[in-house]
Amino acid sequence: MNKFLKIFIPIPLILITGGFPVASFSQTVGVNTIFELKGKVIVKKPQWKKPLPASVGLILSFEDRLEVAANASVKVYCSNLKTWTFKPGRYIVSSGCPLGNPVIRLPNSNNTTRRPTGNTETALAKLPYLITPRETAILTNRPRLRWNAVSGATNYTVNIDGVSWEAQTNKTEMVYPGQLPLEAGRRYRVTIKADNGESSTDDALVGFTILDEQTKKTVLDAVKTVQQQQLSPEEAGLVLAHLYRGYKLYGDAVEVLEGLVKQGGRVATVYQLLGDTYLEIGLPQLAKKTYENGLKLATNTENLAVQAEIQSGLGMAYRLLGNKDEAIRWLKKAKLGYGELGDTSQVQKLDETINLILTRG
Repeated sequence: MNKFLKIFIPIPLILITGGFPVASFSQTVGVNTIFELKGKVIVKKPQWKKPLPASVGLILSFEDRLEVAANASVKVYCSNLKTWTFKPGRYIVSSGCPLGNPVIRLPNSNNTTRRPTGNTETALAKLPYLITPRETAILTNRPRLRWNAVSGATNYTVNIDGVSWEAQTNKTEMVYPGQLPLEAGRRYRVTIKADNGESSTDDALVGFTILDEQTKKTVLDAVKTVQQQQLSPEEAGLVLAHLYRGYKLYGDAVEVLEGLVKQGGRVATVYQLLGDTYLEIGLPQLAKKTYENGLKLATNTENLAVQAEIQSGLGMAYRLLGNKDEAIRWLKKAKLGYGELGDTSQVQKLDETINLILTRG
């Protein structure tokens, strides 16, 4: 990972020499991300029964603990858009990444999907399903629409309801021209019909909303700050992906994360986040392929936490694709991983999901 050429000047760290202090944390869950590691750094999360080696891309909450060995250091990008370097010692993350109202935050979502279960990958491949902007907020009045290429189709008709707009193209993407303005807060649905008779409505009726002006300004100001910082492309991309996801700008997150993957990104968290985002917007067929690539990276680096996250995501993707047996297999793998971590809450949730699949499909 490239080193930062410039960092913010920090305020004094609170170095913990004995036990960790009891702290009161914000109800809003901030995203603090590990960027650089040197030497031995251990992470202890409250839900883990044992500390684990830190990894680039790992998300830290304010109450997580870091143990940085002699001659080691770890650089964290905090949820307030500043970087912090933790040097040898024992810390609680909030000592370096201040509490408050985080700009970068976890999305308020339970990772459900808008698409019903049962459509197989083979069936979906025949449809011109919408990829972006799909079940997402957007920042622009001229969104770029992108959909699945259908074998045998040479022309597509694209429609956005609510503005009475329709256009044709022989490509699999186009930009809405914007002559008819899109209103903030209103939901717009997109339909794509291929000239071989296939329609995106056979997948799901999906679309987007325009972000309100105040929130849009907050996001764009944060984006500008990130772009002005001297971060590596992978660092900046990871920050922006987290930022967009926190404001349910899933389409923007997909664009950023897909770009990192195409550049040959080697951080497993990038693939996990992209897979999670695909699931959020109802694209389990794309999530599955992304998770599989990410799992190889997480396994090679012995990143148990990300392995469990990806295995859980694979289970959900297979369930949505109608493959009950594979869904249970991957969910059981995730359960073992979370069990090894000591995360009893996730183990319980996976047990409930597995039982639900066994009883209802």
